[in-house]
Amino acid sequence: MNTTVKPSPQLQFRQCHWILRAYVVFVLLASVLSLSGFFARELHEIIVPFTGWSGLSYYMYTLYFAVVAMFTPRRKLIYAVAVLLGLAIAFGGLDAYQHLWGSKAGRIDSGNPYLIYHPARPAITVALPTFWLALLISPSMKRWIKNCCQDAAQNP
Repeated sequence: MNTTVKPSPQLQFRQCHWILRAYVVFVLLASVLSLSGFFARELHEIIVPFTGWSGLSYYMYTLYFAVVAMFTPRRKLIYAVAVLLGLAIAFGGLDAYQHLWGSKAGRIDSGNPYLIYHPARPAITVALPTFWLALLISPSMKRWIKNCCQDAAQNP
């Protein structure tokens, strides 16, 4: 009789690559900040000039793929996270271009916190997702994905 014991979710979390664990924790924190408009309006009004209206919500969309990659042998779903982060970078870059040099450059914000464009916004909307993208497609993550996929193929 061939019985296999499925490891607990805590053990599976600890056995995942440290980059993926750090990313999931970051995404959970970013999601809470993104949803702050529902429970902490003042906080939301403070962070919206730095993050834009969509804020950090695109990280919530990546959470599913990251968690599935953690708890199932389908490690290649990390590349779905990478694609979504790539889209976030593209939209953040477009937003930065429009507000710094394009059609929205120099617009008066009337003091409305939802219309204010802070010059540091590209650090949150472009640099931060680029940082995570670089980590998630790093050589050590690729080795982890490859090793897990080989193990899954050898032990179906």
